[in-house]
Amino acid sequence: MGLPVARASKQKADTASPLLGVHEGRAVYLLYNGILKDRSIDGGNVLTTPLLQQLPPHPGRKVVYAARCAIGAERLRVLGISFKQLPYDLRVAP
Repeated sequence: MGLPVARASKQKADTASPLLGVHEGRAVYLLYNGILKDRSIDGGNVLTTPLLQQLPPHPGRKVVYAARCAIGAERLRVLGISFKQLPYDLRVAP
């Protein structure tokens, strides 16, 4: 048996948004260089507090895939955010 296939939300995907979709109440974001119009070396692919404020809002839990995170583990926990470092940490716990 293969891996389960995530079903995308019924919302139309916005290719200019880091929000990939919502699955089982969890928003999934992918940060990469230039996604938020910042083309600097770390532009858009490092989760920072200012970048977090630019993400499309979601009232529930969030998973953020990015190259690096500059927010502490405790703050991420309080905010309901799971950070996954690319390209290494792709699995999401249930």
